[in-house]
Amino acid sequence: MKVLLWKIGALGDVVMTTPLVRQLRVRLPEAQIDYLVGRASRDVLQGNPHLDQVHDFDERILFGAQTHRLGEILALLRGYDLVFILDKHWIFGWLAWLARVPRRIGFRRRAFEGWPHTASVPYGALRHEIHHYLDLAEAAGLEVDRSDITPQLPPAAPFEWPRPFVVAINSGGSNVGEASSVRRLPDALFDRLITELARRTPVVFVGAPNERAYYEPFAAAHGAANLCGRTTLSQSWSLLADAEAVYTTDTGLMHMAAAVNGKVLAICGPTHPLRKCPPGARWVWGDEAHYDDRYELFGRLPERRYFETLTLTDILIQDPLAEVPGTTPVDRM
Repeated sequence: MKVLLWKIGALGDVVMTTPLVRQLRVRLPEAQIDYLVGRASRDVLQGNPHLDQVHDFDERILFGAQTHRLGEILALLRGYDLVFILDKHWIFGWLAWLARVPRRIGFRRRAFEGWPHTASVPYGALRHEIHHYLDLAEAAGLEVDRSDITPQLPPAAPFEWPRPFVVAINSGGSNVGEASSVRRLPDALFDRLITELARRTPVVFVGAPNERAYYEPFAAAHGAANLCGRTTLSQSWSLLADAEAVYTTDTGLMHMAAAVNGKVLAICGPTHPLRKCPPGARWVWGDEAHYDDRYELFGRLPERRYFETLTLTDILIQDPLAEVPGTTPVDRM
């Protein structure tokens, strides 16, 4: 039996599918299980011990409406007995149908979106994304373990850095399908957070090369180490694992941090922590009154500003290094 999981990205979303990957391997030990993913997200899957092969494709074919290249995707879909369609838009199911994959299991946000699937599950209820992905396995007739929801990364590449240190990340909303700063803390609040963290422990910034310039003023003001662009993605996992704690907005690195470090604080704005906060992480959220689920369900970018009522005190109450247990979403998933 040949099984394919298919998702365009982004990094954090793909990481949240790894509990499904792991459970499929347990339930289908003799199957060939492959993953087809957008090129920018390949690194978080390459080397996953539960996958036989990882294939990638150029996301611009879909995001750039390059219809003349759709045959490239169809060729990668053909030959499988079962495909789990991990994106919600109907076009993904339609392409799997065109590729004549016999069993196509995916999501249904609205009534018409499930038509290309041979089995579909509703999507939209306020539950963690990981549980939504596990719903797909149940729709395939497989048993799932709802307690097995820890994200998983391939082995990290070593990157030595003097300890102790904490990692601070102020990012999110920057990927192939979105280019916004809506998930990023206001600079003034982020500066106050770094001031407090640096008073106790050296601070390290981790991110992509194009984020280096953003962190430079904070690094200069607080003596922090700006490692954006100085590590590979795999090396950044070593840093995240070695950190005393990770303080992060909702970004791909938040999910990666939670896969390797038990002391993560997720600082949420437009995204709901019960949907996106990694299992076991603490979270802080000051925008419940402004929550608009259309951003998470349909990718509709919010127009308002977030984090405006959040204070440094709110954040530090949930400090993962504090003695008093913080709020986590585990019991409410």
